[in-house]
Amino acid sequence: MPAELPKTWDDQRLKSQRLERLQAEMRRQDIGAMYLYDGINVRYVLGTYVPGGAVFVPGQGEAIGLVRPRDLGYVQLKHANSRRAYYNTGDLERGDVQETLTTFAGKVNALLAEHGAASQLMAVDHLDPMAVLALAGAGIRITNAQTILERARSVKTDDEVAIYRSIGEQYAHTMTAFRQALRPGVTENQLASVVVSAWYDAGGEDIAQLNVCAGENMNPWRRWPSQRPVVDGEFVGIDLHGRGIHGLRGDMSRTFFVGDRPTQEQRDLYKQAYDYLFASIDVVRAGRPLEEVRQLSPLAPEKYQTQLYHYSIIHGIGMNHSGHPKVDKPRKPEDDVLEKNQIVAVECYFGEEGSPLAVKLEEDVIVREGAPERLSPAVPFDERFIG
Repeated sequence: MPAELPKTWDDQRLKSQRLERLQAEMRRQDIGAMYLYDGINVRYVLGTYVPGGAVFVPGQGEAIGLVRPRDLGYVQLKHANSRRAYYNTGDLERGDVQETLTTFAGKVNALLAEHGAASQLMAVDHLDPMAVLALAGAGIRITNAQTILERARSVKTDDEVAIYRSIGEQYAHTMTAFRQALRPGVTENQLASVVVSAWYDAGGEDIAQLNVCAGENMNPWRRWPSQRPVVDGEFVGIDLHGRGIHGLRGDMSRTFFVGDRPTQEQRDLYKQAYDYLFASIDVVRAGRPLEEVRQLSPLAPEKYQTQLYHYSIIHGIGMNHSGHPKVDKPRKPEDDVLEKNQIVAVECYFGEEGSPLAVKLEEDVIVREGAPERLSPAVPFDERFIG
C-alpha cells in the first residue's frame, strides 16, 4: 500500500467546520471562551500538532494559537493567527513563580475582555493546578472543557468521515499483515512490531495503543504484548488504536486462530462472539435514543456477561480513544440520541472467568439513518469460524 492514500478531503474546510462546531457547542452551553492546553484539543482547533502550546477559542471569530518561540514559525504556516505562548509548565522552573502565574492570568483576562467575554464562563482542560488557581484568583470564572469538546467532536464533518474511510483502508492493510504473520513460535512482541511497521507503511501517523495477546494472555485480557511465543491451536487477539490523518483515531479488535484444528469449544466461542457483535452493530441507527440502544442490544450468555460488561456496547471515537456517545449495558446512559456522522466502536469480549479462552472483536461504524456503514469491511475476521 502506498504511504499516502488518495486525498478525498479539504484541510481548510475541515479546520473551519471544526471551529464552527466547537463555537456552536460553546453557545449552547453558555461558554464565553475556551483556553485549551491539552495537545489533542489544541490540534483539533489549529489543525496542526503543537507541542507545549495552547489555543484561545473566543465565542466567535478566529482562534488564537499560543505557541513556544521555537515552534512559532512552522505553526504560523498552518495557523497565521498565532503568537508567543502565555504560559508553559516549564516556566515554573525558572524565575519568580508567582510573577509568572500573575502575568499569565492577566494576559488571559485581557484576551477575554478583548473578545467581550470578561464576565462569562471560560472552559479549560488539562492546565496544571497552579495555573487554574491563578486564573480563578484573577476573577476568571472557569469550568471543565471536556463535555463541550466531546459534544462538539462527536458528530464528524463530511471531511472527517472521508478521512475515516481512509483510516479503514489503513486498518485493512495492518490487520491483514498481522494475520499473515501469525505462526507458531512468533512472539507477541514480534507481532506488535509487524503491526507498527504495517501501520506506518499504510500512511498511519502513530499508534496510540496496541494490545497483542496470545493463548491464556487473552483471558484475562493482558493488554500489552510480551515475549510469549504463539502456540499452535490457540487464539491470538489484537486491539489496535491507530491514529490517522488529522489526529483521528480508529479502534478495532480481531481474534484469529493459529493452526487448523480448533476444538468445538473454540468454534462455538468465536461464532457466538461474532454473532453478538453484528447483532449489536445492527442496533446502531441515527435518531435512536441511547437508552433504546442499550435495551435493544443483544443479551450475551450469562457466563460471558461479567467480563463483557467491563466494555461498552458502543463508544464514540475521534481525537480520543473513547467518548460521547457511550452506552454500557449495566447502567443508564445519557438522555441523548445517536446522530448521523457519529463514528462509534462496537465492542465484544467473550471470555468466561476462570477459562483461558476468549474472543475479542471490535468494529468501527459510521452512524446512518438506516443501517450503519462499516468503516472497513476489508478488515478480516477468521472466516473459518463464521461460515
